[in-house]
Amino acid sequence: MDKRDAVQPRRLMLKGARNVRDLGGYLFEASDGTHGLTAYGSYLRGDSLRRLTAADIAYLRELGLVRVIDVRSAFEVRYSPDPFSHGHHDGIDYIHIPMLDQLNSSGMRSQVPACMFDTYRKLLDEDAGEVRAVFEALDTSGCVLFHCRAGKDRTGVIAMLLLGLAGVADADIVADYAATGEYMTTSMWIQRSLATVLLRKKVPRSLFIADPREMERACAYLRKTYGSAYQYLRGRAGVDEQVLERVTARLRGTLA
Repeated sequence: MDKRDAVQPRRLMLKGARNVRDLGGYLFEASDGTHGLTAYGSYLRGDSLRRLTAADIAYLRELGLVRVIDVRSAFEVRYSPDPFSHGHHDGIDYIHIPMLDQLNSSGMRSQVPACMFDTYRKLLDEDAGEVRAVFEALDTSGCVLFHCRAGKDRTGVIAMLLLGLAGVADADIVADYAATGEYMTTSMWIQRSLATVLLRKKVPRSLFIADPREMERACAYLRKTYGSAYQYLRGRAGVDEQVLERVTARLRGTLA
């Protein structure tokens, strides 16, 4: 048996990335009351892909990967290039859509959020155009991988909206978010230590852990302010209704 089969199915055992996970296998409930499980092999969420090996990339090809969406800042991309950028791998599109660019490109010098919920709220309220671009990029056949640096915050909000759009319960969305802590704890603590040295002040602990309460607050804010993931994406972000229908159907595994 291949070692990839010996672990829980959502996490991909890649040598060059610790937090690439499949959004398949979550229970969803459609508006008409029908239930099902989200489809494997449609959407993957992840952390930085910079250290992917040739074997990792070959494995992703086997899964049907056709597009990579990189939502890191211009600064992050410049100093840590994505292996799929510049057409390095035929048949796999690379799309760069910077999210929270000002915060990340400044190395958090301009402002340090008190908690991650503040960042998630800001992203929903102020980066709706970027969210629209991401969902338009998600609308393609084959497997799509979207990622940031740790696969926690920007990627976490996209996953929240994507799973919510499909009808996955908030509790499962929070659990999906919290899984990052299991795989990225050491890496995130190293990042916190480096940020503390760089900024010459202690950076809030909440920025470098996957505290479920932060995503619980984000889900509650989304519902209170916008109603639902669909209403946010259609109303605030302005994503075309047909795009949302196709993305939903693809994640539910019902696209004809």
